[in-house]
This record gives sequence, structure tokens and C-alpha cells, in this order.
Amino acid sequence: MEHSIATYDQALDYVYSKVDFSFTKQQRYSEEVFNLDRMFSFMKSIGDPQKSFKTIHVAGTKGKGSISAMVASVLSTEGYHTGFYSSPHLSDYTERIQVDAARIPREEFVRVINQLYPFIEKIHGLTTFEITTAVAFQYFHEMQIDFGVIEVGLGGRLDATNIIEPEISVIASISLDHMGILGDTVEAIAGEKAGIIKSNIPVVVSPQQPSVLDVFRRIAREREAPLIETGKILEFAERRSNLEKQFFQIRYPIKVLDELEAREEQRTAISINIPLLGKHQMENAGTAFCALKILQEKGFTISDRSIQKGFETVNWPGRFELLHKNPYLIIDAAHNFDSSKRLVETIQELFPQKKVTIIFGASEDKDIPGMMQNFIKIANRIILTKSIHPRAAKPEVIQQVLPALSCDTIIIEDVQQALEYTLEHAKKDDIILACGSVFIAAAIRESWFEKFAEKNTQ
Repeated sequence: MEHSIATYDQALDYVYSKVDFSFTKQQRYSEEVFNLDRMFSFMKSIGDPQKSFKTIHVAGTKGKGSISAMVASVLSTEGYHTGFYSSPHLSDYTERIQVDAARIPREEFVRVINQLYPFIEKIHGLTTFEITTAVAFQYFHEMQIDFGVIEVGLGGRLDATNIIEPEISVIASISLDHMGILGDTVEAIAGEKAGIIKSNIPVVVSPQQPSVLDVFRRIAREREAPLIETGKILEFAERRSNLEKQFFQIRYPIKVLDELEAREEQRTAISINIPLLGKHQMENAGTAFCALKILQEKGFTISDRSIQKGFETVNWPGRFELLHKNPYLIIDAAHNFDSSKRLVETIQELFPQKKVTIIFGASEDKDIPGMMQNFIKIANRIILTKSIHPRAAKPEVIQQVLPALSCDTIIIEDVQQALEYTLEHAKKDDIILACGSVFIAAAIRESWFEKFAEKNTQ
């Protein structure tokens, strides 16, 4: 008999009542804690819905969401019924499960939770993420999607999504993050991410540090998986950008899967524009492009026009998202040393010689000194704030790493009040940047649209 969870809030309460590692202190990333046998058993009990559609599996420290969003956008543009599973969300849990860019309706989320409830209750220890992954796979199955673009939640090897047999595996840029869980070197982290590499299935990897590439090459060789290194086979040219889009050309081998070095006459080019800003997003687009070209080579119909249009219309909020001009209000989900460095480079490129007011908050397990080391290069004032997330660092603790920094710092713990204060004191051409965690970017975005957008109509 169906369990009767009546409302969306009740469904969320039920999902969150399970073990949710995003809300708890760091856990050792091991089979004792993260167990794929449990996920395999769970999915088998509900009929293995994940086997009813083709998948692209995407892991990485930074960029995996952007790459996934681009691939999903192109597949939908081509006419494939496309599911997209990602995490975390910015404002609503349903963002995590989308079909052709439309979120799962709340009532459908409730219905699928009720449908899966008896199976969930029979398996001890299922986590919030495992249940959400099952809801996504079940919903995608019922929607009869052609492709699912599946973003890894954490790591790769033991991630709940790693039960799929994808057409292609993709690994975005690797940098230090979740060190307490995944390992304290990029090589150790790369080993966990490489867990999604499957026997004889092509794997596309973004530009990486040499030692990280060595890990991927070794594991791909062991599993006889064709390895496509975008840093080796792609060239970018004619890049230019404004505050809305960036434009560039990708030069690539006619056969991306060809193991031989392509001669110049065997290369061709495509012009691309994307609404995601920063050089790192150009590299992410190159990785997504390679994955799509491999799908072409495997016999799937994907036209270059669909690639161009899908890239041009991709929607991925919270990644250098410009909410307002005069003053400029930008949010970005950068939350480690590497992503904060890329964010600073993007600000310096688009606003040369200008200083920025930063609204900053971060989770307590993040490299806050490292991020601050980058942000101080562009900041004239830092407003320290705190999201409602249980792992959010106290502003007073963040301030302890700031004494040597040569800019004003103010603590305004409430995020909405921090935004209000910053807008009140901003001049017309000032730049306000909210960053440090997905939760800060989300809270500022929500506050902006709820409280300030109408008052500050451009």
C-alpha cells in the first residue's frame, strides 16, 4: 500500500531525516560509510530504472555542473528527451532533477517518494543523496527520457550515481576540496574521481595537473578505457567576452576518439558562444564539446548547429551570475582555493583595475585562508556573513584569518541584512560580489529577487 506523505515539505522532511552527509561533519570516505552494495540492492528492488535510458556520467571538483548543464542543453536542443541530475541546488530541491530544463514538479516529487517509501524502509542506512538519486532515476524512467546527464555528488568511486553504465564518463578539473573525506592530495582525490572510469567506456578529462593526468592515464589503461585529454587535443582561438557572453573558436581533430595524433589538415573548427563567463568556462565547454563529439562518433545524431544553439542557451545560475547593473551585483558559487582564483581572474578580466565589495561566507571545512588570499587582490571591503547551513563558519572565526589584510571588514551575520547594507552604501558603478559557498550565492540570489529586484529595476 502507498505511504501517504501529503505535502512537498513532508517529503523533504522525510528525505532529510535520513543520513545527510552534506549537513554533517566530515565523514571518512570508505565502504563502511558510503556503500554501493546498498545502492545496487535498492535500485534492483525498484526494477533498476536507471537501465532504461542512456547516460553520461560527470565527476570533478570544479566545473562538473557547468559541463553537465551544457551537455544536457545540447541534447535537448537536438530533440533528445534529456534528464539532468545535479547537486546541490540553489533555491529549491527540485532543481536537482530536471527533464528538458524543467524541474520535477513538487507533486511528482511527493508521488515518487510515496512510491519508493516501502522499498526505502526495507534497506537500512540509505542516505538522503541515495534516496534522491533513486527518485531521479525513477522519474527519468517514467518520463521515458532518451539520455540522462548524471552529475556525481561527491568523489566518484563510492558515489551513489556510480551504479550506471554510461556511454561516456567525463572528469572535470580536479583541485583540493573535501580533503577530510576524499584525501589531502590532488592525486588521492583524482583516484576517487577516477572511480567512474568503466571498462572500455571512453573517458573525457578536462585540463589537469600532470600528476592528476598520470592517475587518470594509469586507471584508464588498467580498464582499457579510451582516454581523451581535452588539454592535448583542443585549441581555443579568437576568445572575447562581455558581461553577457563569451565567444571563442574550438579547433579539434575530425575524429576525437582517434588515438593517432591528428595532423593539421585533419583538424577543423567550430565557433561557440556561451552565457557562462571566465576562461575556465571556455575549458568546460571544450570538455562538454568533446563528450558530444564522441556521442556523434558512436552513432548518435547531434548536429553542430544543435551544439552551438545548446551552448548558447544553457542556463546554469549562480556561476558568475550578474543579477544587476548600477551597481553591479554578481553571485558565484566559488568555494575552494582554485575556484576563487578563477573567479578573481574573471573579475580582473571584465573589470580591470577596479576594486570590489565582497559579501563572503563559507562552510567551516573550506580553505578560508586560501580563498581570502585570492579575494584580497580585488577587495576594498569584505562583509562577513553566514548562511543558515549547519556547517557554515562563524564570521568571527573567518575574521581571525583577516588581520593582515589591507581592507575594511564588517560582520553582518544575516545574509539579507548584509546585502541590504551593501546596496545602501554602494555607488552606481560599484561591484558587489557574493561568494564563498553555494549557500551564500543562493541566499543572496533569493534575497535579491524577493526583496530588492523591484526597487532596483535597471
